[in-house]
Amino acid sequence: MPKEALQALLEPVWTGVQSLAPVYRPLETETDQPEHIANGFCYTVMLSADYEGSNIKWQEQRLVVHSLKQAASQEKALDARLEKAQKAIANLNLRGRGRKCLDENEMTTKVNSILEHHNVVGLLTIETIQETKAVNKRAYGRRTAETVTTTTVTVRTSRNVTAYANTVRNLGWKVFVCNDLELSLTEAVLAYRDEYIIERGFNRFRGKILGITPLFLSSTTRIKGLIRLLSIALRVMCLTEFTVRQSLQEQDAKLDTIYAGNPKRATAKPTTEMMLRAFCGLNLIVVSVNGTDCCWLTPLNTIQARILALLGFSTLYQSIGGNLVNWPSEWSNREFNF
Repeated sequence: MPKEALQALLEPVWTGVQSLAPVYRPLETETDQPEHIANGFCYTVMLSADYEGSNIKWQEQRLVVHSLKQAASQEKALDARLEKAQKAIANLNLRGRGRKCLDENEMTTKVNSILEHHNVVGLLTIETIQETKAVNKRAYGRRTAETVTTTTVTVRTSRNVTAYANTVRNLGWKVFVCNDLELSLTEAVLAYRDEYIIERGFNRFRGKILGITPLFLSSTTRIKGLIRLLSIALRVMCLTEFTVRQSLQEQDAKLDTIYAGNPKRATAKPTTEMMLRAFCGLNLIVVSVNGTDCCWLTPLNTIQARILALLGFSTLYQSIGGNLVNWPSEWSNREFNF
């Protein structure tokens, strides 16, 4: 939605004519506190379009939503840009070797460039100060006495309180469109935030686990083969993540001890990457004892066993974990690290 149209929608909010409805995330457990995530309001519009000689009309529900976390994040970024702009403008006042003394026009051009670069035009009040100083120089040798006048231009900045407040109150607002006129604001916001985004899976191709880039292959056949192989791995990662999250939802539980440096932190939506890191340090050792090939697996800790239980693989692993069992002879005297 264009900025001007959004401003027109929000004007009744600022004047108090339009009230806002709060949106809370549903409780995951009985002990959790409701999380206030957004505010907003809904309205309906009638639209029409000409199609194959006939005029079609329909109604749309539009949801104007203010995300609290997004607004806070954008305000923090705005404050950082303002601080950088003020620091850069203050550096224009520095004097010393190698620094050019700017006149009024040059100073104005530099300041405007800094404001545009940091996208804070109109948010800072600029005050230009000119100091004129006359210095009398006495005659010396062939040089006659004279008066030299120098003008020094400096700038001071301060935040435009009104412009800053107006900018901050407009942060975090979005407009969503829905053809379901009975869908409530809370239902729409939660459905939008919990939607499956396929791009998140494709983004894993750039991660360390799959690592499709950089790709140093010249043969088209090999490129296709690598991409297809990694696509299978991506499916496994997504399926692992989905299975664990579904199991946690059924158990109304969370998974802890998977955040580095914060073992007490728990989540109901762990990623596959986080769970794989929990298995670092496992060893599979194959040895030959009196002509018999045996293997030894590092015993599982609590979190590893729980992850496998959520995946349905705990019995398969624990039946041989930490024990010597028979193993194929071609794997003798080899050590496998996971």
